[in-house]
Amino acid sequence: MVFQPAFRFLIIAIGGPLMLFSLTGYAAALLTIDADHQYDYAQTRLDEGAFDVAIVAFNRFIYFFPADPRIPLARKGTGMAQFGAGRYQAAAAVFNALTADYQGSSLQIDAFFMLSRSHFRLGMTEQAMVDLHNLMALSPEAHVIDRACYELGWLHVEQGRWNDAAQTFGQISPDNQDRLRVADLTRTLARSDTIPVKNPTTAGLLSIVPGGGQLYTGRTQDALTAFLINAGLICAAWESFDNELYALGAVIGFVEFGFYAGNIYGAVSSAHKYNRDRIAEFRDALNRRRQTTLSLAPVPNGALLSLTIDF
Repeated sequence: MVFQPAFRFLIIAIGGPLMLFSLTGYAAALLTIDADHQYDYAQTRLDEGAFDVAIVAFNRFIYFFPADPRIPLARKGTGMAQFGAGRYQAAAAVFNALTADYQGSSLQIDAFFMLSRSHFRLGMTEQAMVDLHNLMALSPEAHVIDRACYELGWLHVEQGRWNDAAQTFGQISPDNQDRLRVADLTRTLARSDTIPVKNPTTAGLLSIVPGGGQLYTGRTQDALTAFLINAGLICAAWESFDNELYALGAVIGFVEFGFYAGNIYGAVSSAHKYNRDRIAEFRDALNRRRQTTLSLAPVPNGALLSLTIDF
């Protein structure tokens, strides 16, 4: 189809401005970013557990609004999102940077606590304790020291250091001991001596009689199974030798030796498992008494109150 020059000129004259107007409006819509909406969106994503989206949203806020007073909180938000996503190494890197960049602020205090928790989740319990001790050395405020002692006490609990936990909880100031129910915790910790335990050596010695060690650790069904299998193999080997079937008797005896050794090893393992289970039950009973903690962080025109629940 061939257009006349005048007609083509008319199309360009009318369509060009319309297209330019549409593209300009579209570009303006794409480039318009509001700091409040961007931050609220990132925080909402974090609160709803969309951690990867929250990280992107917080980083976008940091990039486009570097002078906004909420930048420290946005950086903390990225760390919280990394922590929530289970990327504890990345979270620790964020919180470690915050402890260095915001010295003397409430944000530094919260960052130390989250750094300690990140290290604990990484299996670095001793480093988590060092983080809390560093915080107590930096902050003279009683409420910070009390909160650090509370967290430190629970780290001792996780390691089964019951006496150390009781002593650490006891260092909390009287003003906060009632709120954190320290007296209840120390009473429960005092009962750690009553945790029932089984001696692995005793379990092994009792297994000289097949099933004796399992019976000692309360595994009645395993004890019966071990006794019947070993008794049956011993009888079979005896009958084989008695009937001069020496090769068969040797094979059955070799198999029986494996079952007999496994019976002893299983009894010792059962004693260790019994002890771990009883300690875990005691620790769980303690954890049900764990209290929530509060923290404050400055924001424009006020402060942000954070509630932390450990589980």
